[in-house]
Amino acid sequence: MAKSKLIFQAKQEVYGKHLKSNEWIMYSGKLSIYDRKTTPVILKLKCEQEVDFVSNLMDDTKEFKGNSVSDVFGKLAKWYYKYGIIFQN
Repeated sequence: MAKSKLIFQAKQEVYGKHLKSNEWIMYSGKLSIYDRKTTPVILKLKCEQEVDFVSNLMDDTKEFKGNSVSDVFGKLAKWYYKYGIIFQN
């Protein structure tokens, strides 16, 4: 089996606003696109904030995989919404 080739890679900063507390949350990471058929797009994120009550509930690191960039950012928006955060990128 051949190893998949990296086509594109970019740094990402993802912001969101918690509706009840009006606090901002920020994740930074890497968006990678490979030349494979299954889940070619991967977004790996790490929390870049001091500890507050929102980040205590959420993961420090998170990875999203999908078939397109839209698919991956849609999963990110759903994950944010689950914790009462609106995606603000």
